[in-house]
Amino acid sequence: MKLFDNTTSNRVIIYTENLMRVTNIKSFKRIGNKNNQEANTFKILYKRPSCTFDKVNKVLELPDPFKFNQKLTEDRDDYEVTAKLFYLPPSSTSIIESSTPPSQFITQSVYHLFKLLGINTIDTFIIYFNGFMFDGSNEISNKFNKTSNMKNNRDDDLNNHGKSDIDNLLEAWKELETLHKKNMIYKLGVSEFTKNQLENFIKAVEVPPKIDQINFDCCAIPKEIIEFAKKNNIELLSHNDSTDILPSTTFQKIIDDANTNKVRLNKDLSPRWVLKYSVMIPDRGVINNKGYIVMASTTNSDPKFTYTIDEIEKNGF
Repeated sequence: MKLFDNTTSNRVIIYTENLMRVTNIKSFKRIGNKNNQEANTFKILYKRPSCTFDKVNKVLELPDPFKFNQKLTEDRDDYEVTAKLFYLPPSSTSIIESSTPPSQFITQSVYHLFKLLGINTIDTFIIYFNGFMFDGSNEISNKFNKTSNMKNNRDDDLNNHGKSDIDNLLEAWKELETLHKKNMIYKLGVSEFTKNQLENFIKAVEVPPKIDQINFDCCAIPKEIIEFAKKNNIELLSHNDSTDILPSTTFQKIIDDANTNKVRLNKDLSPRWVLKYSVMIPDRGVINNKGYIVMASTTNSDPKFTYTIDEIEKNGF
């Protein structure tokens, strides 16, 4: 069996199989769980290893998305595509990576989902910023100051955090707004925002979120956020995703398992973002496809490689 040696690759995109076709794999779970679902998910890749290399951005894709066809087979209007992007904690050993969410992760994830599914639109795109956790209170979390207007109070935020978290959240959101204006993403959403965070956020953005996805298991949902969401046409949706969806220790086990199978990967890779996606056929009420895409990079490489909006449009996957 041929060995795929990619130990020199500093940036890697990893695709899972369509998890609807795989038994005993339900979702990502913490590595402490006895079944170690993340590692099981990615082990699927090694049954038929293949890869392709993007020479422009120097990104290895594993497996080659054109070798395990997941493109939608029916008319695009027959499907509802939902994606959720998780910004992962920055590596403590990285000499390049910023501690704030790079806006480039938006277009990276959209580009690779388009490529995988052969689409050029997403119905709903939800973004989870690392560190947010809804706790049922209306107090501002450490990501926002107690102000009524984010745009006018960034100096306070800068003093509190060293670099403005808010400015960087807005930069990432602007990427989504651009995709929305080009009709490439129809509905935008956030995850784990409190009522005050939502209120401040929509004052600072041009296209407000229409969804706030919250883990309702945490607590009783305050009536204030329910009333605010209703007034501002924001859907409050439940989810059970872990806020620590892919710890570095879990990812390292994936790399170790790969290196004992048919693929050799750089052991210095750390995950930067995870995109969870699902494809539903609304008329039948069934999920046709779901899976994950992960981007990982080494600590000495810049994870903020860029796919321009024009480049995404031009490819026409």
